[in-house]
Amino acid sequence: MIIYLDTETTGLNPGEIVQLSYILENKSGVKTKNFFFAVPYVDPFAVAVHGFSAERLKVLSDGKVFSDHADEIEKDFLSADVVISHNVSFDEAFLRAEFNRVGKILPIKNSFCSMKKSVPICKLSRAHNSGYKYPKLSELCDYFCVTEFDIKRETEKLFNFDCGFHDARFDTAALYLAVKTGIESEEAFKELKKYL
Repeated sequence: MIIYLDTETTGLNPGEIVQLSYILENKSGVKTKNFFFAVPYVDPFAVAVHGFSAERLKVLSDGKVFSDHADEIEKDFLSADVVISHNVSFDEAFLRAEFNRVGKILPIKNSFCSMKKSVPICKLSRAHNSGYKYPKLSELCDYFCVTEFDIKRETEKLFNFDCGFHDARFDTAALYLAVKTGIESEEAFKELKKYL
């Protein structure tokens, strides 16, 4: 089974996750999960990106924190053969911190970073240096001709919710569509076929 995931967080350093969305895919189909977590503080820079203030998260999460869902999340991750994320080291650092706080170990067997794997595919020039830069998720979608309309439609289908970039549901749907396209057309992504 594959888990495609995205997180929204309290800031750039491993503080807390405010939203965790993921798609679980196996041979029999897909299912999705989305969690909001109440936190005491969200960096104003992070709020400017994703729009989730501590006050808003208290309502969206119904006052629940990561520990309230940790057993369910752990069970899902234990069943996954690989976890896919765009900048997987960032998401794993936050997930590891959350699991550590509840006395658990992050149960990821294998991970796949669509951001790093797509560098030689997208070949996006750096502004001031030689070599290629890490593509943003939106740039990877552009490369694979996955439009914002496609992502919006997939988000509504999978999560039954209408939102945009920097909501983890939308970003997870974007990742899912881009990776599925990549599996069919790019050698660097074809290794994922063995998990389906």
